[in-house]
Amino acid sequence: MPFPAFFADAPAITLKDPLAAFLGAPTDGMITYRYEDAVRLAGHSCPTVAGAWLMTIRALRALWPDGMPERGAVQVLMDDAQDEGVTGVMAGVAGLITGAAGPGGFKGIAGRFGRNDLQRFSANIGAELALRRLDDGQTAVASYHPELVPADPEMRERLQRVLAGSRDPEDHARFATLWQDRVKRILVDYADLPGLVRIEMR
Repeated sequence: MPFPAFFADAPAITLKDPLAAFLGAPTDGMITYRYEDAVRLAGHSCPTVAGAWLMTIRALRALWPDGMPERGAVQVLMDDAQDEGVTGVMAGVAGLITGAAGPGGFKGIAGRFGRNDLQRFSANIGAELALRRLDDGQTAVASYHPELVPADPEMRERLQRVLAGSRDPEDHARFATLWQDRVKRILVDYADLPGLVRIEMR
């Protein structure tokens, strides 16, 4: 499965998962997630997946500024309806990292470790995504501004050719290269660019 090399340079995050520790895999309950995990989940790599990845990581770190974030300990709030735009894709990435699931998620063991009903849509938060701690209600609201890292103008030209039915392998290859180049710039080159991901604590 040949992923682009820059995936290894994208931010990763390690969380403690009490459920994982309880069930003995991994035995210490520590789970590290990398961008390629989100790509496997979504089935593709794009600015939306990259943005959801960065927003979720930044929000978790804001909620646990002095310690390791806990998986299964937050609710994921989405501003829009689940079937609107890319909301479902972003929620999927956030759920992967945080463990928060919808009604069909894990129901828990004897009242502990439940992961179901921890995703809420049409939450009117005024931003794409928010994470709320279940223990104290602290909320990290994340907004994403990918327009600060624009695509190469050539990418649009190549995309139009591909969508128009171009059979030139160069059009397809060049489009894919430029597409992932933008993802790389979002995740690696400009991940810390002020304003790309904004976190507001509430």
